[in-house]
Amino acid sequence: MFYKKELDFFTKSMENLKIRSALITKNNIPEDIDMGIRRLLNLKDDYDKFFNENIAFGESRINIVSDMFMCNYIFIPLPESEPSSILVLGPYTKELITKNSINKKTVESSLPPYINIQLEKFYGAVPYFPNDDSILALVNCFAEIIFKGIENFTIIHKHSEREVEIPVFSNNNQPKEAEAWMTVQLLERRYAKENELIDAVSKGLTHKAEMIFTNITPENALECRHTDSLRNTKNYLIILNTLLRKGAEQGKVHPFHIDMVSSDFALKIEASQSVEECGELLKYMVKKYCRLVNKHSQKNYSLLIQKVITQIESDIASDLSLNNLSKIFEVNSSYLSSLFKKETGSTLTDYVNKMRIERAKELLVSTNIQIQNIAQRCGMLDVNYFTKTFKKYAEMTPKKYREKYMK
Repeated sequence: MFYKKELDFFTKSMENLKIRSALITKNNIPEDIDMGIRRLLNLKDDYDKFFNENIAFGESRINIVSDMFMCNYIFIPLPESEPSSILVLGPYTKELITKNSINKKTVESSLPPYINIQLEKFYGAVPYFPNDDSILALVNCFAEIIFKGIENFTIIHKHSEREVEIPVFSNNNQPKEAEAWMTVQLLERRYAKENELIDAVSKGLTHKAEMIFTNITPENALECRHTDSLRNTKNYLIILNTLLRKGAEQGKVHPFHIDMVSSDFALKIEASQSVEECGELLKYMVKKYCRLVNKHSQKNYSLLIQKVITQIESDIASDLSLNNLSKIFEVNSSYLSSLFKKETGSTLTDYVNKMRIERAKELLVSTNIQIQNIAQRCGMLDVNYFTKTFKKYAEMTPKKYREKYMK
């Protein structure tokens, strides 16, 4: 196969868009391409028919199909593959499937309540694209490479017209095994996403952490436990706040910093007035925790330097001289000075001054406290020394800085 690298890149791009991919061969159709919806509804025969009728081994025709569940799939034959294979992308939806529409459909089909809950979980895990032009553009580019020219393949859009009668469920034929199977599948995907999020945050990878939430909205991310959609969304953000804390902790951020950010978000979550406001807060939370890791991660520092840095950042107004810190941690001052410079690339005095000026900047633009008092809060009792030091790091006086950046 001459396009292995291109295939890897293409499937990775789909993965980043949260679109699943699977390989079908003549002897093997994976059983969970549709994420278990037909199995849940006792439609095993329809599963085989739907996927068999849309695969075309050895042909140069790409089928883009919408099924009876409003899910879209893309079938791409892979030329020169051994064994002969079809790449299937999906499912994804182009329509927003709401809980109300699910309720209506299940009532019309006389489905039991537990099926309704499973369908909510299913559609909550299916990515939603109101416009799939970007997906189709990627498909076109990939197809042009594997078929060696845009004129060598065709794309067919079709809707599966076959209407399938959903079995009537009674107490004796409820597919509990299928229900449990789908629950396990969705839980595995959810936990994989959560672990991926924790890993991205622990490394301070904002772009990757944000990508995880592509096409995921707070209101459909978890099973609803209340009729109040805002309460459900807030509950989701509370769980997310915990996951992001775990990520920051794995990124070797001291609990002092994590707790400050986490507590602030807990208040913001409860103060949110709408689902839309919660959606914006979600994005901000992801960015904030990644920035926290990038700014305060101590993963490259020895335990002693981690403790020293935490002491500095947690009590910036205290005596942070080399001699006093050496006494606090019971180490030789020359050793501490040498080790601090080696690991951080900065002298201890320079590091402390930078931290004090950063804190001063925050107070200058967010409060009306007099500059002399700000200097004292930052551990500099001599206002003239404070002004001189501030100008060294900020390249302007505290007064000019406040005038320029005061909110």
